[in-house]
Amino acid sequence: MRVTRAAVIETAGQMADRDGLGGVSLKAVAEALHIRTPSLYNHISSLEDLLRQVAHGGMRTMNAALERAAVGVSGEEAILAVCAAYFRCTAQHPGVYETIQWATWHGTEETAQIFGSYLDLMRTLIRSCGLRPEGTEEILDLLTGALHGYAAMQLRYALTDLPAAQARLRRAMSTLLAGVRQEYGPEDVPQRG
Repeated sequence: MRVTRAAVIETAGQMADRDGLGGVSLKAVAEALHIRTPSLYNHISSLEDLLRQVAHGGMRTMNAALERAAVGVSGEEAILAVCAAYFRCTAQHPGVYETIQWATWHGTEETAQIFGSYLDLMRTLIRSCGLRPEGTEEILDLLTGALHGYAAMQLRYALTDLPAAQARLRRAMSTLLAGVRQEYGPEDVPQRG
């Protein structure tokens, strides 16, 4: 079997999902592919390069899933659908998600661009809620922070009972959105002081 760059990245992603980020090493990837470790350098430049490629693939896959979840819905329902898709992706690929988090600290311009696509989608969904536009960036920070925090904290529960964890996520995000609506609702609605 001919080893390709895609096979190297896919193998590393599978290892991350199975063993966590710490379980991915060049030696382990090479052994899984039945090649010698130096042969990996025909496809990647370093372990960091490999981990970034795993993260980039995971980010692109997640972005596509989030975009699909938003099709046909708008406003808060679209945000809730995207949150559910995000959490589903983390539960399906926990090690890749861990690698994505690593890449946010060790990423490149490409990492920032891929992450920017996710942020742009969230901004579009926030704007579809009819909230005051000057609050968009604050709402974005709140939603993305809460979503990541929930995913990171609840992931172990999602692996044993995903429907229950998703139901809790929906309640938590609905509660958060109620507060957002109160704080950033349209100009004609009295705001909290």
